Amino acid sequence: MYYPFLRARQFELIALRELAIEGALQGVIIPILEPVKETHNNLNLAHKVFKEKDQTAYLIVNSNKGGLEEDNPYYIGYLATINDEVFMPAFHYRNNAEYIYKSIEQFGLTNCMLICENDIEGDDINFKSIAELAAISHITVNDPGRNRSLNRYIRGLQKDFIRLDDLFEKKDRNSDFLGIIEHRFSEEHIHYTNEGFEGFSDYTVLPKEYVEGGSTPRAVVIHLTYLNSQNEIWIRHFTSETNDSIANVQGKFAEAAAKAVNYCRRNGLSNSAITELETYFDTEHYPGLGTVKKLSIKNHLLVLSNFLRNR
Repeated sequence: MYYPFLRARQFELIALRELAIEGALQGVIIPILEPVKETHNNLNLAHKVFKEKDQTAYLIVNSNKGGLEEDNPYYIGYLATINDEVFMPAFHYRNNAEYIYKSIEQFGLTNCMLICENDIEGDDINFKSIAELAAISHITVNDPGRNRSLNRYIRGLQKDFIRLDDLFEKKDRNSDFLGIIEHRFSEEHIHYTNEGFEGFSDYTVLPKEYVEGGSTPRAVVIHLTYLNSQNEIWIRHFTSETNDSIANVQGKFAEAAAKAVNYCRRNGLSNSAITELETYFDTEHYPGLGTVKKLSIKNHLLVLSNFLRNR
């Protein structure tokens, strides 16, 4: 099972809604959503589609990204108002065992996910007191191979153990992608079961670090992943050429889209995200940077969905 880690922002959620409608997620992909603001309009839209299409997701209830404070009660209250199993609770563990325990008890939570870093010490009894709760069914660890004792401990709990990896190589400027050729992105989808994990997770084609807002870029990049002949996931960065100013974002998109569409057509790459990109290119329509990000995310999830369904 693949657990993509995404912020619960507009275009990430649009990508997931469209894929759920397409039937591309069900049975192989369960997203982990981390909200960054105290608003749930877009989450409500996603929840409605997910419920209709029998899709689930984990919702982190104690995000500290964006405008949210650590262990903010807003989203656990939101889950209580929904009161179904479409959005399931996930907790960041950061020396906050008392908060997690009280939340589980107060709201009668089950099937919870615990997300932690790999720096937990073997004698952390607070972590163990939470990890061993029956209400915790999934434990996700960032780069778990760096802490063997934690690895062994979690495996002994007989819970779903998920590895989380930060795979996207972020650059300071979009224009820095211009000289980068295709390169290997991930092999976790091939090896995770052999390594004893029940699932794997990454930040898709987005950086781990959350950045509030954004400015008009000097360059437009379309990040597309694909499977090579060995079923490894590789990535190409299709970058605009006229990157000396922030002017003419539409023209920059056309340059990047031309590279991406021509590559996909030459190599026989096709799915609903690529088809949508081809339509924008062929009709000379600029859909906006949010949609560009959406298409990259959709493509990545479709690559993994197709692999997991057909392996």
